[in-house]
Amino acid sequence: MAMGQGTSNGLDETDTRAVTKANFLFHFAASNEWPVSVKEGEFHLTVVGNERLYAELVDKYAMKLIGAQPLTIHGYSRTEDLPSEGFQHLVYCDVGGAELNRLALALADTPTVLVSDSSDGLEQGALINFVSIGNRIRYEINAADAAKKGVLIGNKIMTWAVK
Repeated sequence: MAMGQGTSNGLDETDTRAVTKANFLFHFAASNEWPVSVKEGEFHLTVVGNERLYAELVDKYAMKLIGAQPLTIHGYSRTEDLPSEGFQHLVYCDVGGAELNRLALALADTPTVLVSDSSDGLEQGALINFVSIGNRIRYEINAADAAKKGVLIGNKIMTWAVK
């Protein structure tokens, strides 16, 4: 069944978490100030470990621009599947703990914004981490570490953050 179609019992199977996260990820890409060194060519947004989120991003945002850069969306099942060469502007990782920390360390010397959905996301090295508050998805930000990477988190993004 295609994403977003209703079932025969009338229930909508749209993954609202994927829709919300995709919207946030697009805004994280579009609303931050990126270093001049990565403002040419394609803008690379990568999803690791969440096929529904990847599909939602491709469906809604694949033809969009981030500034003057065409958005290219990549999807991988596991962190070890990420190519070692080539730059990724924004990487979403669905796993936490030691695996998230290994990915954060691998991206430490790049202006990559690592986004997670883990109870220990910021502690493991993500710059933005999704959190659930009631029935809503929100996020927390480590703006100081983003600035060290040369990425200025946009005012709108900072305003929406819970921490």
